[in-house]
Amino acid sequence: MRRKEFEVEDRETCEAFLNERDDGVLTFIGSDGWPKAVPLNYAYAAGNVYFHGSKKGEKMNGLAENNRAEFIVYEAHAFIPSYYSDPLMACPATLYFRSVRIRGRVEQVEDATEKATALSALMAKLQPEGGHLPIDAGNPKYAAQLKGVAVLRLAIEAMTGKFKFGQNLSDKKRSEVIGGLEERGRPGDPLTVSFMKEWAPKQN
Repeated sequence: MRRKEFEVEDRETCEAFLNERDDGVLTFIGSDGWPKAVPLNYAYAAGNVYFHGSKKGEKMNGLAENNRAEFIVYEAHAFIPSYYSDPLMACPATLYFRSVRIRGRVEQVEDATEKATALSALMAKLQPEGGHLPIDAGNPKYAAQLKGVAVLRLAIEAMTGKFKFGQNLSDKKRSEVIGGLEERGRPGDPLTVSFMKEWAPKQN
């Protein structure tokens, strides 16, 4: 059951999360009829999600037959032990996380300028320090590479987010979990605490 309090409908919030992350999982139906899940680096640009890779392989074969796909971007932030809020029962144990789920159709990009734009966006995420010639469709040095690489565009038809940070907890339980995280002090705990406070239901 999908809990409403964890859902994020604000497009800008989902986009900001997409721009933070570098990788996700593309799911589609393979040419053999079985579901496929492929981890990929991506770039979000101009309202689309872009991937790159070889022009041949099971991903390309499957999407050529059925280009409907979903793409999931996910980040786990902190495991919450049950005893932070219940001294006996295991049921409260959970994981706090952010995720964005995208549904759409994947098309192969043929235009060299769009390819260059997509690959530039990908390099800006993965190699922000630069250290390479700008990817320019008009530069002869990139002509063969742009022609040889496959760039895929996922045109977004639906985007939903799920950010789980204890929005379902009472103020008392939330304070207990925050106290447990602050005492534990693992690397991801301070950020989790800040998200718990940010996403706590607003009091009227």
